[in-house]
Amino acid sequence: MAAIDVTKLNQQIVELIGSAENPQVFQRKFHEVLGFYHRYSHRRQEDSMPASFMRHYELPGKVLHTIQAQMRPLAKNKPELALQIVRQLWQDDYYEARDTAASLLGQIPVEHKDQAFELINDWAKTPLDRAVVESVFTKATTTIVEKAPEDWKNLVKNLLHGATTQEKKMGLYSLTRLIPDLSSDDLPEIFGWVRIFLIDSNHTFDNSLNPVVAALAKRSNRETAYLLREVLADSSDLLIGRRFRHYLEFFDQPTQQRLLDAIKRQATFQPG
Repeated sequence: MAAIDVTKLNQQIVELIGSAENPQVFQRKFHEVLGFYHRYSHRRQEDSMPASFMRHYELPGKVLHTIQAQMRPLAKNKPELALQIVRQLWQDDYYEARDTAASLLGQIPVEHKDQAFELINDWAKTPLDRAVVESVFTKATTTIVEKAPEDWKNLVKNLLHGATTQEKKMGLYSLTRLIPDLSSDDLPEIFGWVRIFLIDSNHTFDNSLNPVVAALAKRSNRETAYLLREVLADSSDLLIGRRFRHYLEFFDQPTQQRLLDAIKRQATFQPG
């Protein structure tokens, strides 16, 4: 690995961006730059979890961040060209390429939001590496979250009501990004979206539901607890009560006790 020379890195990035008119050449040069800084002798600790299970480079932290930061003017000044690069990099089997595609898409002006939504929808319909999922719903959505919040909300809703399990899981993940910025007036609608999953005894979405309930509890502890008690009152499925026990830690002590009492009542008053 070469030592980080900021001047050298900046020159490499200028040359990289200079090749943007040809997305395939850009992709090749992108790998050349990352390969230059790859730490070939770096060994990850055996018990540590990798950030991504895709092929990836072992890079000093500032390399990818600097590349992505310096590409922002390209996204803002030449959005159509940037979209071509986004599509090209997304075909790549390296994590850094997909993360950079997401970063670049997130900087494209809101006037091109329809193309951004189309890409995010397409990406969400296929299984993705967990680190790439985070890239999509943090980096790729930057502009639309800020400039088109209602459209962003509708995208989340459409994923939640998608035809496949994958879309629904992506909808639940994206919902955790949406919840902190919601107004109180939005909460009843969001509770309606989530209730469908809470009352379903299917365990497919359990792992995806946990962070959603945590985000809702942080946003409105009392109202979220009321939603859970309401679901328990409407259900005789003991599996749902068992699932809700995993949510207790998201609430303050008095609310935990009320929820626990509701879970016990559901278990006691079984039909038959």
